[in-house]
Amino acid sequence: MTTPEKAGAFTGGISAGMLKSMGIGWALAGHSERRTINQESDEYINAQCKMLIENDMNVVLCIGETDEEFEKSLVESVCEIQLKKGLKGISKMDMSKVTIAYEPVWAIGTGKVATPEIAQDVHRICRNILRTMYDDEVAERTRILYGGSVGPDSVDGLMAKPDIDGALVGGASLNAESFGRIINFEGAGRVVKETASDEEAEKPPKSWGTRLKNLLQLS
Repeated sequence: MTTPEKAGAFTGGISAGMLKSMGIGWALAGHSERRTINQESDEYINAQCKMLIENDMNVVLCIGETDEEFEKSLVESVCEIQLKKGLKGISKMDMSKVTIAYEPVWAIGTGKVATPEIAQDVHRICRNILRTMYDDEVAERTRILYGGSVGPDSVDGLMAKPDIDGALVGGASLNAESFGRIINFEGAGRVVKETASDEEAEKPPKSWGTRLKNLLQLS
């Protein structure tokens, strides 16, 4: 995780400039562990996002609710607050460097996975929030990934949903067989969203080959 400062005495931290000098083009911001264990605030996370963009890097902004917030039906409120504060001051043009990852905290590393229907509903909510913050173009073109114990048994159902553009994979990526199955989910390599307009058709296909190339900056 990067610091929002360009330089200075921040022992243990790493700046966006340092990452870029090593050829790294992507970084996470707002992961739940950093929000809770390191007490990183929405304002701090927003500064991280801005610094990464300023260094011409891409950022994956992680958002998501706790188990308690989920049980209290606060999912939409939590996601809206984290999106609006995390993206504050980021222009429509710079949104091309932003990917959103919805990670329900109660599903991270627990083996629990939000059902495809729950995940789709939250992704739709997040896309509509982006629509109100920016416009239809940004809402439709911004990739919204699902994270939270994604595995071989859950990936097909999740990736079949229209507003789930990919997955942010954690523990399952440590096992080659499991990760290989996730990459080759049912439907990989074809566009799931059937669109009528040329503008909508330009949205990147739901292909993990394309996803990995984008994430590794090979394309």
